[in-house]
Amino acid sequence: MTDTGSRDTTVSPAAPVVADTTAAQPRWRLSLWLTAEPVSLIGDQIFFLAIAWTAVQAAGPEGVGLVLAAGALPRALLMLLGGAIVDKLGPRRVALTSDILRALLMAAAAAVAAAAPRSIGLLVALAVTFGIIDALFYPATGSLAPRVVPQQQLVRVQNIRALGTRIAVLIGAPLGGLLLAVGGASLSFIINAATFLLSAAALAVLRVRRDTSAPLASENMLRQVIDGLRYAVADPVARNLLLLVALLEFAVNGVVNTAFPALAADRGWGAQGLGWLLAVFGAGAAAAALVLIIVSRAPRPGLIVAGAAFTGSAVMALFADARSLYLTLSLSFAVGIVGGVVAGIVVPVIQTTTPENLLGRLMSLFGLATVGVAPLSIAAAALVTEQAGLRTAFLFAAALTLIGAIACTTSSYVRRIQLRPSN
Repeated sequence: MTDTGSRDTTVSPAAPVVADTTAAQPRWRLSLWLTAEPVSLIGDQIFFLAIAWTAVQAAGPEGVGLVLAAGALPRALLMLLGGAIVDKLGPRRVALTSDILRALLMAAAAAVAAAAPRSIGLLVALAVTFGIIDALFYPATGSLAPRVVPQQQLVRVQNIRALGTRIAVLIGAPLGGLLLAVGGASLSFIINAATFLLSAAALAVLRVRRDTSAPLASENMLRQVIDGLRYAVADPVARNLLLLVALLEFAVNGVVNTAFPALAADRGWGAQGLGWLLAVFGAGAAAAALVLIIVSRAPRPGLIVAGAAFTGSAVMALFADARSLYLTLSLSFAVGIVGGVVAGIVVPVIQTTTPENLLGRLMSLFGLATVGVAPLSIAAAALVTEQAGLRTAFLFAAALTLIGAIACTTSSYVRRIQLRPSN
């Protein structure tokens, strides 16, 4: 689809966010926030490993699936509502409350784990409660940066956060395994509670600019959710960028979680080969974030994102014919770079081109386009791989990414997006 019109997507008059009025942020407060967030994410890795391990001991593989699904379902279903609550109450208040609630939940879980360590019903209840709180935290933390730093620093800050996420994933899983071995699930939950308290402390001292946009009307939350959806569909920048992110995440999640294991088995590379595929994919995403932290100036971000998506589509189509492990590792690294570039640019663009009183709802849609599509993409990739083979699975992923790239390229609004350069 091709967009026409004269909407100005330069971050000055078009974006009602007035981040230039952000109060001066002492470096130590900003550093504490940017450090506490990945520490909290390490806690998340510890929690998910602990709850999965406890579930498999209690009820086998079926128990793991039940518990993980119980956490993922409310997070996906309630995230749009969470975005509306963020727009109504403010992102720091919601994020701070979420951290405190999760800390209390982890403290209670530690006590319960000590008393009834293998109750599948309690594990499901814990996962559901955690998922509900996560539905509030995701849009809150995604909406916070524009009220903390000036617009010209958003690309850098977003990619510092992305790099922190990658580091947290690398550290969290082995640390979680060590904690389980040393003290069981109770110790894991206690450490996770401590990470949430650190995150809450960082949010408490963070200086956040007041919301200068029009307050939400006193309508019900369902109407506010619908208004957010209408804005996302009507606005060409939000519509096309969210479509690209959803299609790319759908493709990449399926490739990484389903096609990569099948490819490693088919080529005889074994578990070690699969481990390398996943490692270099993460390294590619981290490398993209590091480059955007250093450069942070994207003169034509819409074209950069579209070009990255075209590249990703071509790379995913090449996987089916790659026989050498080294060539396949290079392709995996390239896909990681593509994902890192798209996320590292799309988030700051949405943050600067969305009216502030809608940002929570737009970031909840971004959360759905990333976290929310994961279960569906894994199931779809598994089905395609089983029924049509690996080549078709990779070509399917390439086609989805290509659709998103074309949508952005043919949108004049996306092509004209400009971001203020970093000082």
